[in-house]
Amino acid sequence: MPLDVFTALGALVRAEARRTAPEPRTAPTDATAPRPPDSPAPPPDGPPATAPDTAPPARGCLLSRMVRKLAALFRRQVGN
Repeated sequence: MPLDVFTALGALVRAEARRTAPEPRTAPTDATAPRPPDSPAPPPDGPPATAPDTAPPARGCLLSRMVRKLAALFRRQVGN
């Protein structure tokens, strides 16, 4: 009896995994689709796009932020 239950449960899990699995991307099979040229495209005539001078600071991991906040809270409590 238990073996039948586990077999049925395994079949349900496999069916649900197959149902919710993402569909693989397929390349277009149309042979008449335009192909990109072998040489790179010329740069645009407009001004080049510039990146911002400074990047925003990294937030750090959640644990380190929580430890810093907790340490600041203790410092504030000890200072009073």
